[in-house]
Amino acid sequence: MVEVGGYAHIPASLTDAMPKVDHFKLRFGPYATPRFRYGRTVRCLMRGKVEIVGLSDAPIPWPIGKLGRAKSLVLYGALARAVRRESNQAVARAWGVTGQTVRKWRRALGVQQVNDGTFALKSDMAKHEPWAKRNQRKAWAKARDPARREKIAAARRGKPRPQHVIDAMTAGRLAKPISDETRRKMSASQRKRGAWPPAAGRAWTAAEDALVRKHPAAEVARRTGRSVGAVQWRWRTLGLPDRRKGGRRGKPQSTKGK
Repeated sequence: MVEVGGYAHIPASLTDAMPKVDHFKLRFGPYATPRFRYGRTVRCLMRGKVEIVGLSDAPIPWPIGKLGRAKSLVLYGALARAVRRESNQAVARAWGVTGQTVRKWRRALGVQQVNDGTFALKSDMAKHEPWAKRNQRKAWAKARDPARREKIAAARRGKPRPQHVIDAMTAGRLAKPISDETRRKMSASQRKRGAWPPAAGRAWTAAEDALVRKHPAAEVARRTGRSVGAVQWRWRTLGLPDRRKGGRRGKPQSTKGK
């Protein structure tokens, strides 16, 4: 592809060499040549006011604007819409320009590096191109490398995740059911790391459990700073008998320790 006067012509040989799966197609069209008049002044979103002096010879013919002595396609209308959504390659092919020109248009419009069209292009190639599949298998093998995973985990351990990452993870899990097996694995992993759910309050220590087994609830509450109800609930967790008069109604009493 050779750029001439701000635009380029795609040779037939290049078109014939395109893959059977058309990765570089426009995905969010249609895009039509706008109605215009030669000599009319229009506003280009990249160069400002320009005078229309010609029409490009491309799959999608487009008005050519002149500013001073320089001539190039007028960035406006459907072309600007395509630059914002389509991949770089698709725009270059349809409007007969180079990828470098499309990158300049993207910078002028503030388009991010990977937009909807770029993402669709990469996804399409990953599904159909042999080289993409080979690279994908290599990446998966590397991602499962135990040494690499441990190195990444060590670097992240103890560091809180950014809020936008937490929000994205939450949004991704909403309305998605979790199986009982997954819940058990998550719970075991959290316990292995020593995590304690905030709603459960402060974790019980071995010294506090020793007090629970030895002293009355009121004494344990005074020494630990916990409530009497929390101490009584700890009895049940540790399998201790309910020491209240008459026990807890409706609950079978344990004979452990009697």
